[in-house]
Amino acid sequence: MRKNSCATVAMAFMAGVIALQSGCRAVLPLRPVTQTVEPWTFEKVEGRRILTPHFAIHSTLRDAQLEEALPDYLEAAHREYAALVPPRMGQEDRLQTYVFDQRGQWERFAARQFPQRFSVYQQISAGGFSEGATCAAYYIGRSYTLSVLAHEGMHQYLAQNCDVRLPAWLNEGLATYCESFEAPGNRVVFTPRRNTFRINALREALQAKTLLPLADMLATDAGTVIVEGRSAKTRTYYAQAWALVVYLRHGAAGRHERGFNRLLRDLASGETAIVTQAARIRSPNPSGTSFGEAMFRAYITEDLESFEADFERHVHELAGFKKK
Repeated sequence: MRKNSCATVAMAFMAGVIALQSGCRAVLPLRPVTQTVEPWTFEKVEGRRILTPHFAIHSTLRDAQLEEALPDYLEAAHREYAALVPPRMGQEDRLQTYVFDQRGQWERFAARQFPQRFSVYQQISAGGFSEGATCAAYYIGRSYTLSVLAHEGMHQYLAQNCDVRLPAWLNEGLATYCESFEAPGNRVVFTPRRNTFRINALREALQAKTLLPLADMLATDAGTVIVEGRSAKTRTYYAQAWALVVYLRHGAAGRHERGFNRLLRDLASGETAIVTQAARIRSPNPSGTSFGEAMFRAYITEDLESFEADFERHVHELAGFKKK
């Protein structure tokens, strides 16, 4: 299986609608999960290894309340992933998730485990990354850490359950779709359409008139997404990827939902690659059509011009602006 990798950009996961703040007492979530806790040591730091049905969580966290919440929270996130993208049958390997209390621990782990990409990951100023079915993050406050883990967890899940490589618009779009949540009472409620940080980034892009053309979004490869926490272009890209998935799932009076759901179902079966290649051959310019665009044409629409006009109106609505 191809190992997808995704670097979490520092400011990219500051989702605004999150109930777990650093000073509040919260229990996550409704459904307690079976777990096994055992000692785990990183270097000379004593930590814990927590096994749940879908995760092996390795933690050096000193925030005991956050650590206690992780198993239930991550399993709730996993249920959200599986509701979006059906899991591959017979998949039993746990997702490996490392949560470090300090950035220094995280850096040393990344340098040791992923030396070839460490120079990229080192640019991350706050957050974490995923490499295949492994995620490594470090503590940046309860809310933000949980948001990072939800985002990266989707990347882990996709790497584990999808045989086809995913274009960035889909990979990042699905991950950003899972960032925002609320924790009313004893449960987690994911709130993908109320991702405040992404909405704010859309507003900035609209005011600066720097929205990316649809063709550019679709053509961007997962390996070339800029890892630069203060990059306005990067913030715009992630925000538009989020807005695109929101639009495909909830916008246009459901006009694109059927095709998008078919795409998500086909990811684990391998059908996506075949259908996408056929769409590329049929496109007006096969040699100049990116994989991401071909997939979009195959499952969503070949009328990119009309779609882009409607999508831009949707972006304005998400940002709270009226399109002139």
